[in-house]
Amino acid sequence: MLERQTSYALPAPVQGRDSITVERPAAELWPLIADSTQLTQWGAPVKAVEVLDHPETVGSRRRIEATFGKKTGTFRERRIIHDGEHLAMAFVIEEDSFGIGKLLTNVGSLMELRPVTQSRTALVWSFFHQPRGVLGRVINRLVILRQQRHNRLRALESFKAFAERGVTRPAP
Repeated sequence: MLERQTSYALPAPVQGRDSITVERPAAELWPLIADSTQLTQWGAPVKAVEVLDHPETVGSRRRIEATFGKKTGTFRERRIIHDGEHLAMAFVIEEDSFGIGKLLTNVGSLMELRPVTQSRTALVWSFFHQPRGVLGRVINRLVILRQQRHNRLRALESFKAFAERGVTRPAP
């Protein structure tokens, strides 16, 4: 993999990170993560996206309707990183109807495209958050980390299928 020296200040510790290699150049993939409306094409749990601020850059917000398991709900996110040079972006969740905020604070994700070769790219996806209180720490260890990893891996596979073959993800 072509190494690059970047580090981003995130508001909470990274709780999980996974990656997948996609047979496409990084520049072709950037619009798929930089343009929030593309999430409905490949974001496994995403039902709808409403971009609240234009242009999409640091500080812009979006509202996402998603289904996790049998529960459908919404969350509003704010973009905290938009690095078009190094092809990275991150969001924090500001409001949600799933109850995430009861157990965790500073919840979000960082997506980075890292060129492997000129025609292959690794998408590295990190989830970060801070557990809230004793209950948050216990539930984080027993349930949340496992669920987040499942969701992250599912989304990475869906991203790869869409980017390489144009296969849209199944309806949530």
